[in-house]
Amino acid sequence: MDSFRAETHETKILSFEDYLQKSLQDFCSKLEQRNLEEAGSKPSYVSDLLCGNSSTAGPNTLSHTNPISCNLNSQVDPTANFEDIQAESRSECQSEKVNTNEASNSSDSLHWSAPNEPLLSVSDEDRDNGSGAGTYWGNLGSDSPVFWQEDSDVEHVNEDDRFDKDFRVASRKDKQFVCPVTLRKIMSGPLQVLLDEEGKGFGAPDVLCRQSLSLVYSTIDENYPEGTLQLLSDLLQPGHYPPRDITCHLLRGILLDPQCPHHLCVQAFNLLMRTQRHHIADKIAVAWDWELLTSVMADQRNSCEVVRMLLDYVVQTLEDDFQAKRSINALHDSIAKATLSCDEQFPRVREVIKWLFSAIMKSTEQKETREAARERDELIRMVSIFQRMLSLALEVDRSPALKSGKLSQELFHMLISGIPLRAHRTLLLESLQSKLLRCKLLEHLLDYACPLKTPLPMSLSLLLHFLKYCTLAPDPSDGTERWQRWEELVHLLWMLLLSYNKAMKGYLCNSVSEQRGSLGNLVYKPEDMISKSAIRDAVEAFLSRSQADLSQVLPLHVEESLTYLQDHLLDVCQC
Repeated sequence: MDSFRAETHETKILSFEDYLQKSLQDFCSKLEQRNLEEAGSKPSYVSDLLCGNSSTAGPNTLSHTNPISCNLNSQVDPTANFEDIQAESRSECQSEKVNTNEASNSSDSLHWSAPNEPLLSVSDEDRDNGSGAGTYWGNLGSDSPVFWQEDSDVEHVNEDDRFDKDFRVASRKDKQFVCPVTLRKIMSGPLQVLLDEEGKGFGAPDVLCRQSLSLVYSTIDENYPEGTLQLLSDLLQPGHYPPRDITCHLLRGILLDPQCPHHLCVQAFNLLMRTQRHHIADKIAVAWDWELLTSVMADQRNSCEVVRMLLDYVVQTLEDDFQAKRSINALHDSIAKATLSCDEQFPRVREVIKWLFSAIMKSTEQKETREAARERDELIRMVSIFQRMLSLALEVDRSPALKSGKLSQELFHMLISGIPLRAHRTLLLESLQSKLLRCKLLEHLLDYACPLKTPLPMSLSLLLHFLKYCTLAPDPSDGTERWQRWEELVHLLWMLLLSYNKAMKGYLCNSVSEQRGSLGNLVYKPEDMISKSAIRDAVEAFLSRSQADLSQVLPLHVEESLTYLQDHLLDVCQC
């Protein structure tokens, strides 16, 4: 009797496995046939097929509430407990009042009572292999029922599929759409975006309490900078910053100490910049003043790298405070207004210009030692820092059009006061941050080099006048290659044209607060109306003057650059 029951149990398991394999094969055949019929049209989805079947399901329906997915790895275990499965199926059928005895092995037997929920999806690999056997989701062991008892996530999967499909269609249709929130953040400047992102996580920063800094003060009293730097490095975290006296000690007592080792100076500089990131210093909390800056620039006791680090920190505090005050329309209360205003502190702006030219002249000295090369790199970085300071001086008074004329006059007189070298001019012009200031300075330089003066304002007509009549003085570094001054003239004309194209958009003459949201349309003046014949005449005059000076034609690369300039002018001419 026991052996008969065992044989009966095994027969049931085998018959159920055959039934399941047969059903899966029929389902795959039906799916493949539908895919072939819909070839060339939109892709077929298993959920659509099964939804259609569920809507036509009659009384001969095998009812379950959950699907079996296709992208699966584990097969049905033939040793699964068939009696448990049969009991579960019976309870489900009773709750849904479905007669399971009428289920058959035909291709129409795989219908489901839950609409919009697919039974099975078959992978492309299985279809290609022709096996007809799908794979099941999860690791179905011998004790795991084949059919799920809880509601599945297929509805969410289908919604995600529909979302992905709709998103792709929308992205093609609305790809020109700009999010207004993102646009406002971009127009407000990169610092404001950074502040918004950091503010979400930490809120308003807090000063470190005196109790937590007790050891730091002890190391300061004992003149132990290594311990001070180590303790502060551990204490500084986003959302917290040290008090002003600690910051002043980092700046004056460690970074600017001539006896301090170089690696400690670098650590102090890094801590100062971290402190600035965690809390933007204002006029009250800033650790430096103008007297400190001028004394360091005059004494020259510190190394070039330490001076550059000091300038980096100074300009970082100026720019951060400028951006923060600009966002709330309070530039009058900024550090830049108190230190670099052309209206209130123009002598300080003149000092910055002197430091700028000093760094330019030192950086162009020809020295071939490794130490000289390292110092030259630091000086070029200092040139960039001074140019950033001039940009702040140009913008902080909210009248860049007027201040650009004032600053360009100062730069021009400094440039021609000594022996003007091409290397000095090139580094000065290429390092200028403001396109408006560069345009003004180039206008002064080319007018100075033009023997035939004209009352024309800055315009395309004036550019053609410079092209036709300007002649630069020979440079001591030219030697026998006199064509280099003609190459420089073409380069200066190119720079003038590109800078003027920016200035023509009009918004450069407005303050930075008024520039936000500006479309920047080109604003043409009557003098910008030039003809194609005037352009060709100016280019021919340039070529004839250069050939008369050199007794030969210009080098090929110079003529090529001049041809590109002519083509660009022909493209933008109005008549």
